Amino acid sequence: MRHRSFVAVSIVFGGLLVGCRRVAPMRMDSSVPVSLAISPDGGLGQRFTATFEDPKGGSHIREVTVSVMSGGLRPGDRKKWSAKECLMRYDVQAQKIFLVPNVGGMYGTHAAKAGSSATLENSQCTVMAAQASSEISGKTLTVKLTVEFAPEFAGEKRVYLSSGDLDGVWSANYQQAFGSLTVADLKMPQNLSKN
Repeated sequence: MRHRSFVAVSIVFGGLLVGCRRVAPMRMDSSVPVSLAISPDGGLGQRFTATFEDPKGGSHIREVTVSVMSGGLRPGDRKKWSAKECLMRYDVQAQKIFLVPNVGGMYGTHAAKAGSSATLENSQCTVMAAQASSEISGKTLTVKLTVEFAPEFAGEKRVYLSSGDLDGVWSANYQQAFGSLTVADLKMPQNLSKN
């Protein structure tokens, strides 16, 4: 008797089934990042002003990410891509900021409340919650974050944005760079002369 092998394929409209988990479809009408302004904050830090839009209104955006990454590295490019970078997440409803630790992976479990005196830090950057804010105006959400970079994180950086809406749909252009900056090496030179 001959054995036959069959492969079952199911097509589900409006979503994709992977194993037993339903993956939300990517939609063109979900929230999207639209612009980024980077400016000095008057001290050692940089102020990031990121703008996002959603056709259902700015209040439909649940959370956003601002990722400051080294050189040509992009989110998701390679294994352990999130290690030793400055990756921030802003939960709009809770008004909380999270930072990925040095080892990468998930955002840290400790959050800082926007507007509080708390800070979040890893070896690359320190996020000052006191200067963090978000503002909704019509279909637009504007998020402001102030970050100080460690001298060890010096060099050319690119900034990536992404946003997720209340339906759990994330923007598809998460690998698009929205800006760049150079982090200066501010270490003081050692005085090598002896008296």
